[in-house]
Formats: sequence, C-alpha cells, structure tokens
Amino acid sequence: MYTFQRTLLIIWTLIICVAHDRVTYGQAPNEIPTQSDGESSLSPSGLSAPLNYIAPMPIEMLIGFRLTAGDGNMANILATTVFPTPWPEQSVEIVEVNVPAPFRHSFRDLPGGNQQLLIQAPNLLAATTIEATLKVRVQKSHIVGPEDTLGLVIPKRAPADAKLFTGNSPFIETTSTEVRKIARDIKEQNPLTDWQHVEMLYDWVRENIVYQQGELKSVRDALRDKTGDCEEMSSTFVALCRASGVPARIVWIPNHCYPEFYLQDATGTGYWFPCQVAGTRNFGSMPEYLPILQKGDRFKVPEQPELQRYLADFLTAKNVRGNSKPRVEFIRQLLGDAALLRAPDAGAGQAPPISSPLSSPLQP
Repeated sequence: MYTFQRTLLIIWTLIICVAHDRVTYGQAPNEIPTQSDGESSLSPSGLSAPLNYIAPMPIEMLIGFRLTAGDGNMANILATTVFPTPWPEQSVEIVEVNVPAPFRHSFRDLPGGNQQLLIQAPNLLAATTIEATLKVRVQKSHIVGPEDTLGLVIPKRAPADAKLFTGNSPFIETTSTEVRKIARDIKEQNPLTDWQHVEMLYDWVRENIVYQQGELKSVRDALRDKTGDCEEMSSTFVALCRASGVPARIVWIPNHCYPEFYLQDATGTGYWFPCQVAGTRNFGSMPEYLPILQKGDRFKVPEQPELQRYLADFLTAKNVRGNSKPRVEFIRQLLGDAALLRAPDAGAGQAPPISSPLSSPLQP
C-alpha cells in the first residue's frame, strides 16, 4: 500500500540550503483552470471519444503544514508538498487560503501537468506554532473505458507529451534484461490487437506478482521475489509497457497508486487509459473518487540532487539558536464525507483511513 508516511522527505539543515532565486514569488491564483466535469462524448477529431467521465462528485481537501519552532528562532523556512491539478477526470478549485503572515505561498509547475505548493517565511519565533493551509474543492469523475478497442494502437513514435513516460524512472528499470524478456515473450504470443497486447501485460502482472505489503522495492526485486504492493505492481506494469513501446505512468492518490497507459486512435489522437493492477480488476476504466495528487514517476526538484519518484514532503530552515527540535506536520486531509473514502488496494481492509493529516517530527 502506498502512503506518504513511507516516503516523507524532511530535511533539517543548519545552513541555508535553498536560495531565494529558486522560487518564483507572487500572488497565487485563487483558482486553477479546470477541465470539464461532465460526460465527454467527442474526441478532438470529432469522433466518438474512447473515454467518458461520469458521475462527478465534489471532494474538499485541506493541504498545507503545521510547524512548531523549538526553543530557538527559525529562519529561511521553505516547505514543499504535492498539490492536485486538473486532469480530464478532475477539476480543482482553491476555495480558501489560510496562510498567515509572515508566511506566503506560491506554486511550482513541473513537467507532465504536476504542481507543488511552496510555503515560505523569513522567520518564526521560538516556541511558536504556525498552520498554513489551502482548502481545495476537487470535482472527481469516474472514468468509463472504450467499448470498441480495435482502432486503438501503440504509437509508432511517442509524441512530446508522452515521451517523458517511455524510459527508466526511479525503481522502474524499463531496460533491464528481466523486463525485456517478459515483454518479448508476451509479444511473441501474437496478440490480435494492441489493446489486447497491453491487457496481456496487465494480466501477466496480476498473475505473477502476489500482493504483499512491504517496503518499497524496485521492479527488478519485485520480479525476483514475485511479490509487491500497489507500488511494485504498478511499476512492473509500467516497465513492461514501456519495454513494449507503450508510454505508461503511475497515478498517485491518497494511500494508493495505479498505472495509466497511452494509445492512439485512427486519427493519431492519444488517450491515457487507467487500470487497477492491485485490487479489483479494472482495465481501461477507473471507478475511483479519491483525488489525484500527481501523475508520473520521474521528477527533478531543486531541493534534491537525485531524480524523484514522487513529490515527497520537504522542509528546510535555519535554526538560529536553541536546543529543542522543531516539529512539522504536513497536512493532506480529506474533509466531510470524503474522509470515509478508502484506497481500493487488495489490502484495503487493513489500510488506515485517510481522514487524518499525516505527521512526522522534523529529524536532525
């Protein structure tokens, strides 16, 4: 089961480690441009669209952090966290901003349509607690896949917006010998259509990787152990797709993830099709209301020297003086009835509810 508690990155430094010129300051917009939240029946080419978005449901969510200084003043504070963005299946609107002075917020755009929320302040007095949050309303729809898949094909050449999802990513060894062999063996079974080809990759993962919760491991290790949770199962499917010439990526929602794959119709218009690898079988459709936090599995951010698999929580600051450590709590909280939504993992019965903010003490 994927959880941000497992991947939290919080860095405590005694020096200034993020220069101001790394962040674009300015008044953040009150609303992010939204996609249609109703049913889609036509593709950009004017033909019947292979994907439809139905039964939209509004979900409210609180995103931000709570910081308590130790017995010394803090300076040059920067916190970053993932922030939901619009996709065909969801719209996002900021409905309330609670960022008290001297803190201020901005956004950092990242490749693939993703975004981080940045919260900064020049200082925070000793023994002071500050909470900075944004309340968002996500309109999330169910995705209904195509009935006719005959004309959907693997692109001969991935377009620019899909090329990002064709190579290696952290923990996803697309070019490994093991992955290539499995992809080659499935192709040699001569699937009748490209849709069937991708579905055979999907079925191979579900039949050969046994669901088992545990620490994050690479695709190579998952293939060796024949076990993994939603992260390893999704990563293995993504790796097999990419090794077969199919762009694919991971979609991250609270406490869970699932993959998407990219095919084109007869006019060359491309579409991302979701599938549930861990949990109830859904191939090409996604009856899911949990909000999408990010799409993709290969990110570069200024605060980290290595490529990142996901946009983990991050805090850096300078402690002017004092002995006790500050405490930070990153908030990602579903509100109202949405707090009852649960991840559709195979082990969802054991998954913790996602109605509480995630928290972790700031480590030295």
